Amino acid sequence: MLVRPARLDEILALRHAVLRPGRPLDTARFDGDDDATTVHVGAFHGERLVGCASVMRRPFDAEDGLQLRGMATAPDRARQGIGTAMLLYLEEDVARSFGVRLLWCNARTSASGFYAGAGWRLVSAAFDIPDVGPHVRMIHRL
Repeated sequence: MLVRPARLDEILALRHAVLRPGRPLDTARFDGDDDATTVHVGAFHGERLVGCASVMRRPFDAEDGLQLRGMATAPDRARQGIGTAMLLYLEEDVARSFGVRLLWCNARTSASGFYAGAGWRLVSAAFDIPDVGPHVRMIHRL
């Protein structure tokens, strides 16, 4: 498996299928997707995209940071280390290239255990994102 920078058009279908199934494709497009400081990454097994994530340079509590958004793994490849590999790439390559020491996300409550296991820390109570579901805010300091 290879984790590398990707174009939005390479990852959008997987992001949509996993995170916004049954909804219009445009619901998988996020504000900031086209910003110059946004980085999209894909995890590829051969030519097949099996995971995706995006980071957008956005502060957290007035501290420079990268917001993780749209992280998804192909359902048939779940629990095979793909998400962990993408997080490591984002931490070791992308965040360091920006000189950023803080990553943060609004994690689905169902995924919060994954992030906690990767060293992320819960910093909020659960809240609802309309039409998406319950989330918590998490951070990771490098």
